[in-house]
Amino acid sequence: MRIREVLQLCGLSRATLYREIKLHAFPAPVKLSARSVGWLQDDVVLWLQTRIAQRGPAYNADTQTAHHGERKTSSVRPALRQARDESE
Repeated sequence: MRIREVLQLCGLSRATLYREIKLHAFPAPVKLSARSVGWLQDDVVLWLQTRIAQRGPAYNADTQTAHHGERKTSSVRPALRQARDESE
């Protein structure tokens, strides 16, 4: 994945992304050529899934009852669902 895709999927700014990489809190990029890098999609999705899991059960209970007691479901992958939720 190139940086624009990573930033869009994660909802981070470029500066925050590189700060998280420096702190070893986000997967490091893979050097593709002398002047370009990319990220493994599996690494980015795993990072997103880990962040989702850190929300805890209290968040999940709130979202399940937020729509008049109906459980909110989606066919969108969890990583994409989180990126969409954060942009709203």
